[in-house]
Amino acid sequence: MADDARADYREAFANAGFVGPLPFMAKPQALFFAKHLRLSRQARPAVWHKALGPSDPLIYKVASSPKLVGILQALIGEDLVLWGASVVTRKPGESHPWHCDMESCEPDGGFASVWIGLVNLQKDNGLKFIRGSHAYGVTIQELAAREGIPREGRTDDDVLRLANSQRGDAEIVQPEIGDGEAVVFDGRIWHGSHNDSAGVSRISLLLQYARSDRKIRVPDFRNLEWPFRFIDERPPVVAIAGRSDADANALVPPPGDLPGELRPSLHPIDPGSRCEEGVSFTPVPCFEGRTANAEFMECHYSILMPGASPHPPHRHVEEEILVVMSGCAELVLPASGGATEIVSAPAGAASYYPPYRLHTIRNASAEPVRYAMIKWRSSFVSAVEPLGTVIVRSTWLQEGGPGGPMAMTRLFEGPSAYLGKFHAHVTRIEPGAGYDAHRDGHDVAIFLLQGKIRVRGKEIPAPAVVFLPAGCLHDMKSVGTQTAKYLVWEFHKSARAPAPGLAAVSGDRQTPAKRPENGGRTAAG
Repeated sequence: MADDARADYREAFANAGFVGPLPFMAKPQALFFAKHLRLSRQARPAVWHKALGPSDPLIYKVASSPKLVGILQALIGEDLVLWGASVVTRKPGESHPWHCDMESCEPDGGFASVWIGLVNLQKDNGLKFIRGSHAYGVTIQELAAREGIPREGRTDDDVLRLANSQRGDAEIVQPEIGDGEAVVFDGRIWHGSHNDSAGVSRISLLLQYARSDRKIRVPDFRNLEWPFRFIDERPPVVAIAGRSDADANALVPPPGDLPGELRPSLHPIDPGSRCEEGVSFTPVPCFEGRTANAEFMECHYSILMPGASPHPPHRHVEEEILVVMSGCAELVLPASGGATEIVSAPAGAASYYPPYRLHTIRNASAEPVRYAMIKWRSSFVSAVEPLGTVIVRSTWLQEGGPGGPMAMTRLFEGPSAYLGKFHAHVTRIEPGAGYDAHRDGHDVAIFLLQGKIRVRGKEIPAPAVVFLPAGCLHDMKSVGTQTAKYLVWEFHKSARAPAPGLAAVSGDRQTPAKRPENGGRTAAG
């Protein structure tokens, strides 16, 4: 961060007690996080509801965004911990009474909170502050208690009168925060909110930080009035930057250790494989780890016996691609209103599911089905409108395709939830043809459905899965007597899709996604 920007933020924080609104993420990012917070099965630690930082990898990644951390270091110090992360939902007509946060209102400061608007932020329904009240040295709760004003009865007029008793020029300010914008405020400031929007709930994410030498305490939430009371148990705290003091707080590691780095790999699938007697579904792991483009990626193939389904329709935070390698399956895609779409999926059919898309697969045929899938997530989401569900029909496998020894046909391309660009195409290579060794800046997953190929000096027949991480040297040659045909998926971490943070300001200037060529949910080779 430039020195002049640090100085501006520091001056506003010192004088007003808050900075913002600041552009933080594009609206599709904000909507994605709201969906994630609503649908993910969060681990809820027993201590309190503000412990999502140590339990949710995506929230932790947002909270540890370098640009955000840089601002916080300019405001409260180089050594930072994240002690609170929680979802704040306000229904229409619901208020959060004027208050100071009990955990962070120590007179000498060292605390900062980041309030991020996610969904339905409108004029006059965001946070309100008493400008400069962080410097009063007294909480609104204490002054209200002296005059017998209960928590639910603190009107704007009452609060302004109490503020003027501390400083004669007190005023209420309400930054106009939109979806994807943030405000950073001192932990001692007087603040409240009211959602007067008709018929819509307002959703925001609250991240709370402290200088690492500050001791974090959990309030006794049975008492929200002055004097404050606290319980003995210490909350989990995650180190964000600089040095940490294990004596001051209960430090815990960030959520989820990073898996190992993926290497090139080839995974043949036995076309005659079956489940053991009495077993209807058998998954076989292929690889799991991280790449330069995805923080987590996992691949396996499964054997699904007649009449079976691996699980009821479910959803998850990861993106997913699924390819039917042999047999004939059915893709089950529940929709709103109780409707369910059933898509026939013979060998060569594939699907892409964005995060939290309800889906499953079943085998309604008389023979086993073998399918392969890859799931992945990353530390950022796209700053433009991401791809929706895409179904790839199996016709490409039966068709001859364009002439020549080798041909490629694009299926779709565009930004996804976690990738700057997600690209799919089908490739046909005649026996003896191929391409020379080269390196890609993106990860490549190949689902071989027909023929036999040699890649990186190893031969592998269909059906098979080949994974080539970014930067690995690889070539390709069709070495069988049959034309090789395969699906290719490319995973690009584009510089145009920044990580969550103050650089991800807008998707307006992004190149529009290249959607499936027929304009709908399906694509065919």
